[in-house]
Amino acid sequence: MASINKVSCEDITDTLREMRAIDDKIIYELNLATPTQSFRNEVDPRTHCKTLHDQILENTYQQRGSLIEHCMTEAREKVRQMREEVANRRDDSKFMRSLRSEQSRIRELQNEMTIEEIVRERSLKVFEERCRQFYKPGKSD
Repeated sequence: MASINKVSCEDITDTLREMRAIDDKIIYELNLATPTQSFRNEVDPRTHCKTLHDQILENTYQQRGSLIEHCMTEAREKVRQMREEVANRRDDSKFMRSLRSEQSRIRELQNEMTIEEIVRERSLKVFEERCRQFYKPGKSD
């Protein structure tokens, strides 16, 4: 998670797009995790499904969620500070543009949170469909 703090919130959209690449490749990963019956003696689908879920999906979701929350907190704090100054700087057009820009950033981050929920739901649905007979998250190992 230390790498998350090094990521600039200015580039969050590009960063999230890169981090969501695993969700775009979930079908491929699940095909590797759940081989056909003829290859099951070579590959343990339970181990692959568990690894995919625990180390890839859950870890990635936690990192992306933390990144979005971090940037949202940062933007909200900046807007809060700017609102305290707005009475004294209402005539400063550059300041007012900056305030509107930060408010837009918050809306963008809220949209990213919604996108994150949709991506998670889609990936977990595919995971459930492919791995349900081999591994169920939350069940004791």
